[in-house]
Amino acid sequence: MNTVQVRCWRVHVPDKKEDLFITYPEDNQGHGLISCLDCGAVYAVTVAKEVYVGPPLEEKLKGMRCVKCGALLSETQAAYPDHYRDDGGSVHEYERSELIPDDKDSMVVEMLDIYS
Repeated sequence: MNTVQVRCWRVHVPDKKEDLFITYPEDNQGHGLISCLDCGAVYAVTVAKEVYVGPPLEEKLKGMRCVKCGALLSETQAAYPDHYRDDGGSVHEYERSELIPDDKDSMVVEMLDIYS
């Protein structure tokens, strides 16, 4: 699995020591994020590769293991930050704002890419 640069925004959530990252992919561009709910590792999903190269994410994850904890991602993954694991091991839900934050507040973060 290779890394990819992901444009995202940092979101503060009170129950986490570290902030969450959020993306806003448009059409078939950008990146979605998933996380392993067993350990909290976050992965990028390159939308164009999922749509045009495939296979669909559900099929792609079959047999793929989390690089951090070794869990099968097909069994432990969830859309991130919609569902995330906090530092204490509890799983929480986050509802993202429909308003896209200002571009100047975005950052580029390197993440492991499911489709590379």
